[in-house]
Amino acid sequence: MTTTAQRYLTDEQIASYHRDGYLAIPRLIDAERVDALRRVTDAFVERSRGVTRSDGVFDLDPRHTPAAPVLRRIKNPADHDPLYAWLAEESPIVDVVAELIGPALRFHHSKLNLKGSHVGAPVEVHQDAAFYPHSNDDVLAVGLLLDDATAENGAMAVLPGSHRGPIHTHFDPQGRFVGCLRPEDIARLDRSRAALLALPAGSIHIHHYRLVHWSAPNTSPGDRRLLINAYAAADAVPLAADPTGSPRYGRLVRGTYPAVARRTAGDMPMPPDFSRGYTSIYELQNDAVSP
Repeated sequence: MTTTAQRYLTDEQIASYHRDGYLAIPRLIDAERVDALRRVTDAFVERSRGVTRSDGVFDLDPRHTPAAPVLRRIKNPADHDPLYAWLAEESPIVDVVAELIGPALRFHHSKLNLKGSHVGAPVEVHQDAAFYPHSNDDVLAVGLLLDDATAENGAMAVLPGSHRGPIHTHFDPQGRFVGCLRPEDIARLDRSRAALLALPAGSIHIHHYRLVHWSAPNTSPGDRRLLINAYAAADAVPLAADPTGSPRYGRLVRGTYPAVARRTAGDMPMPPDFSRGYTSIYELQNDAVSP
């Protein structure tokens, strides 16, 4: 007997993603698993008490001390815990992605951003494609909220339709890659059209890797933790070196190995050589030249 795979998205949702460059799905992951994920994440924060500088797992906030640990990011979490790995490779998240850009998918990377209470780090205006260009544009990132996301705690904001525009330079006028748009390019964007992805815990939001997006500091008394997993269609070939150092980089998570690489016409701006990795987007953006 033939069974039909469960569908998570409607035709309207799929069309909305391709039109606007993003999609939000409330409460995709059940509350029990979200609670478990919070406990795992809390254990990583506890482990970071013994770390005095950022390393291959922990990106430390400048306020971090052994007595009061504060992380900006857990790097490659799928490599460090089975629950993170399940979410990256086996959960309904991957099935949703397959409905958008599948059926054959590669895993690109995972990260967990911990936007701590009261001035947790902002993320400046940027596009993911500037960091990891591919041969075609079927590349996206999925954010899973461990906490309710609000305007006060720095929910992600996106600029609908900007994935159909250019990939802006993320180099400053001195030629340094600073991981964000230049002020003059930001000024030309109509950010009044931005959509704030304020969603309850357990929800996911998905954004195309060319979509312009950002998030404000966390000014609330609670944390805003966001687990991000990025994927590409299997026939989207990375054009730059692996920046992650993860054994999961490029792993096929759905479908079969492609016979050909698919190309999108036109030039693709390249990032620096990240073959030895880099600290984090936060450190890169700290180097941005002020307007």
